[in-house]
Amino acid sequence: MFNRLLQCVQVILLTASMVCSQAFFELPENADTYFVINLGRYVLEHGIPHIDPFTVHENLQLVAQQWLSGVFFWELWKNFGLNGLLATDMIFGAMMILIHWRLCLFVSGNKILSFALSFVVGLIITPSIVPRPQLLSSLLLLIEVFLLEKFTRTNDAKFLLPLPLLSTLLVNLHAAIWTLSLVLCLPFLFVKNLRHVKFLCAAMAGIFIGGMINPYGLDAMTYVTRSYGVSIINQRVAEMFSPTAHNIHGKIFFLAEALIIFSFAKFKVPWRYVFLSGGITFMALMHTRNEILFYLIATFPVAYVWKNFTPPKFLSEDGELLPTFFLLVMVNTMAIVSTLNDGLEKFSAPLEMLFFAATIFALYNLLVVRAEGRILHPKILPRKILSLAVTGLIVSGIFFTTLKETHVDETFTAAIKFILRSERPENISLYVNQGIGGMAGMFGVKYYIDSRSEVFLRANNGQKDILNEYVDFMTGKLNYREFFSRYDFTHIIISNNEPFIFDALSNDKNFRVIYESERVDGYNVVRCKIFTRKESRQ
Repeated sequence: MFNRLLQCVQVILLTASMVCSQAFFELPENADTYFVINLGRYVLEHGIPHIDPFTVHENLQLVAQQWLSGVFFWELWKNFGLNGLLATDMIFGAMMILIHWRLCLFVSGNKILSFALSFVVGLIITPSIVPRPQLLSSLLLLIEVFLLEKFTRTNDAKFLLPLPLLSTLLVNLHAAIWTLSLVLCLPFLFVKNLRHVKFLCAAMAGIFIGGMINPYGLDAMTYVTRSYGVSIINQRVAEMFSPTAHNIHGKIFFLAEALIIFSFAKFKVPWRYVFLSGGITFMALMHTRNEILFYLIATFPVAYVWKNFTPPKFLSEDGELLPTFFLLVMVNTMAIVSTLNDGLEKFSAPLEMLFFAATIFALYNLLVVRAEGRILHPKILPRKILSLAVTGLIVSGIFFTTLKETHVDETFTAAIKFILRSERPENISLYVNQGIGGMAGMFGVKYYIDSRSEVFLRANNGQKDILNEYVDFMTGKLNYREFFSRYDFTHIIISNNEPFIFDALSNDKNFRVIYESERVDGYNVVRCKIFTRKESRQ
């Protein structure tokens, strides 16, 4: 009975840790998310595109490798708006952490260690849980690893049956990641069991067949080969950068990597864990976008390595909830210290009140427990564990708001809406920077470029290396007058975050400003202008 109660408490705490942290996040002006939503709308209204319908360029071949994710997020947006997207973040985040916890528990049997490891992983990946296709593909890949581990340990082939279905879902939700569904099987071939290898090879054949079930066939399955390893993308797209220890996320990543290396060096582990964790770690070292897979997949073997770990006697006298208590105290302490060091000016007044109320309530609980007797007494602590957990999660949730901007930046949205006051979307040809392009599509406006960098390579679009042209323009290698003469843009939106072009257009007598906005962002003033050619129709 106690074990079931403990398991229920752990499920609640792991779920609440993700929900509470996500509850304080707002969706910023994110063109990636808006592009996927717009793609889903287009698919439902016009069918699956093979020629890019969103940009000013003509006849660009397109593999809409995220089309099913787009449909999913569009339906959420249409029916539930922003709250629907945020609720989805919470649900999928909680699902990933619960599966990670069950995987750790399955390979180790150590309840305390499994809970602690998954709890920490949940807190680390929370900022990465955003409404993008990677949210869905990460969950599917984690489920695949869970099934492969189940099959390896039980030798029951029924766990391989869902893999072709997962493959079909993955190639339609996020085709750029599909090849991982095959790669993740490879470490599990390193077993001394011929029957196991035969069944797994058959499952990999099923995964390949399942991958064929998509609107683009082999083009979707091989999308990664034409989109990654391209130097211009690796140099310009932030999520393709390698992790760096100069920021907090990089420090945490390298510490986690060191823990895995130390654990594998200290104890003998199965080869499949070595290749699995090593391969995912290598991927994360190449590109930060793979860090979420690192935390979800490369860390669970740590639970196997330390499966015999038991807390010191003074922490475990008949009370399995005690490590949970100390973990929550640690989170509270980290949250309070870090928040006070950063300053409370990042908080709105309601969050400040909630933060102080939660802190006072946590201290009150500690004092009450201490007054009743020994603070570690197993009969006293469980009565307060729920309230301690709630306050810990509230404070940690507020702490995470300091790691991410929470305002909704509508600078470019307001500019696009201004244009639409006097122009119909189909009459607009818009230049806006790559990071905002996808958002313009939400308004039915055709634009020059968006954040799908790989789409603007000749290898994918069959027409032109537009990304190279854009980089030349942004770096001054291509004169802005020559660039704008190539395209008949009706409107140009530029901010002073692109100072060279912003100043050049502001001082060029051939362009006029029809709109200007200004916003204070910390110590910076962000200015945005809409330019048109003087000879253009207003």
